Amino acid sequence: MNYQDENEDIDYLINDFKNKVENKANLIFYDIDEWLDIIDFFSIENYQKYYLEKAIQLAYKQYPNNEEIIVRNADFIAESDYKKALVYLLNEKKILKNPEHRTLLAYQGAKILSKNNKDKEALNTAQECLKHKVNEYILSLIAYQYIRLFKYEEASKYLIKAFEICYNNYTKNKGEEVRSYGARDFLCAGTTISDGLISTTSLLCKVENKYKEIFYPIVEKFVEYDPQNLSYWEMIAEFYEKCEDYPKALSACEYYLCLQPNDLDMIRRKYLNYIDSGKKKDRIKILKKIIELLEIKLQNKTLLNQTRNDLLNTYGVTYKEIINIYFEENKIQQCEDICKEILKKSLQFPFFSQEILFTKSYIYHTLSRIYLELEKYNLAETYAAKIVEIEPENYSAKIAYSELLLIIGKFEQAEELFLSIYDSIEENIAELKSKKYPNELKLEEQYSLLTMLFTTWAKSFFVENSGDASLNLLNNLIEELLTADYVEDCLYTAFATYIEIITHTNTTTNNLEKYITEAIEMYGPTLLEDLIEFPPLEKNEELRLFLKQLHKYFEDNEELY
Repeated sequence: MNYQDENEDIDYLINDFKNKVENKANLIFYDIDEWLDIIDFFSIENYQKYYLEKAIQLAYKQYPNNEEIIVRNADFIAESDYKKALVYLLNEKKILKNPEHRTLLAYQGAKILSKNNKDKEALNTAQECLKHKVNEYILSLIAYQYIRLFKYEEASKYLIKAFEICYNNYTKNKGEEVRSYGARDFLCAGTTISDGLISTTSLLCKVENKYKEIFYPIVEKFVEYDPQNLSYWEMIAEFYEKCEDYPKALSACEYYLCLQPNDLDMIRRKYLNYIDSGKKKDRIKILKKIIELLEIKLQNKTLLNQTRNDLLNTYGVTYKEIINIYFEENKIQQCEDICKEILKKSLQFPFFSQEILFTKSYIYHTLSRIYLELEKYNLAETYAAKIVEIEPENYSAKIAYSELLLIIGKFEQAEELFLSIYDSIEENIAELKSKKYPNELKLEEQYSLLTMLFTTWAKSFFVENSGDASLNLLNNLIEELLTADYVEDCLYTAFATYIEIITHTNTTTNNLEKYITEAIEMYGPTLLEDLIEFPPLEKNEELRLFLKQLHKYFEDNEELY
């Protein structure tokens, strides 16, 4: 079974295994192919290492002398201690009698050496493997080591041999099962070609363009032999993507879709290659097609939970991309329509997820921005208030709401909310500081919110031609930040806002110069490096010169800080 081709069989197997582990089943037995599928699945899903470790332990217990389990166990050990993994392989190699099985262990050792930058050792070990076994995996690994050693011609020769084996398996040994060789060696779905061979060949093509003339025709032979084979068109699209030849990848996607027009994965792939090819015209059309296909899939009542969640996440991401494009193209009315459509669809498909930062609050915030731009202030306020209502601890939303109230002229309400937010943040800071061991990350978070609050209001006052009020706010903020620790980023934001305001108002810089000098004494001259290049300083040569001189002075006198 090719586990990369996500299907119901592998989903069932994985869920069956997870349920047995979670329920602490006394006996967990599978045949060897099922164990390999389970282990390989969790090898890809890195966030599920607990299940990977459990699967390897149980499989090894059931099949202690199986070379396929041994190499996967070695791969797992190598994640934390590659030397220990190599010793383990050597010991297991002594037990195995079959030369082919011993060669597989040696090959896995070469892969571990390669991953840990032992290129010459990996090359020598892989070449020794060829005395007993010649396949595309060993040849591809040797080629990769030659690329690492800048011996491109040698790499090319081994890759050509590897493709010859794959082509022979494809054209002359049809019907024979082709399985990947070592741990984390995966076939491109439904093909005789390994993902590693594609990656190594594309790496060589990127290193030197001349190799494209050699390998493009070699790879294209597979679809020339059978132009109706979707798996090989998908493989070619992946190859061109890895070569960063996006127009060719796009062409491969389009050919695939001529044969299978509604393949969701390929339409998503087409979209990414469409963007990478520099095209924009039909972006929305492609994304809406993805939405349509996702809705059809989500109607299936038998979907496993993980599959449904993945589809819902993709659904949300796709809608978010549509919103971003409409904003980019300044299509405000279409953006409003799509937000309303999303809110309506969310009743049927619960796709809002914190994990991808696509929540109902995000849609409300978008609508608030839209209505502010359309000068529909009541609606803008309504949606900004909704966010605060459903997420009362969302200080960023409260700050945005207070800014909106200021913009639309509700000064008293805005000031009341500003003071309320300020008091809450100060209380949080005081409470954190009162602890014997304050949580530095949480303190940084509160100071970041404080900075956001003051700089947001300072900019709003500046827009309203209240330069003095802006600087008073910033003076208060900076004086407080200078009494805190670990707030260098906050100080940079405050200084940048200060510079922007005084540059446009020709206000005196005395306070700013004093504050920056104090900050450098605390954090060193690196704080100034980005400020010196801050674009508004191009209009304030006096301040820019001062900052450069100050930076040099502190660099020359490190003992001062």
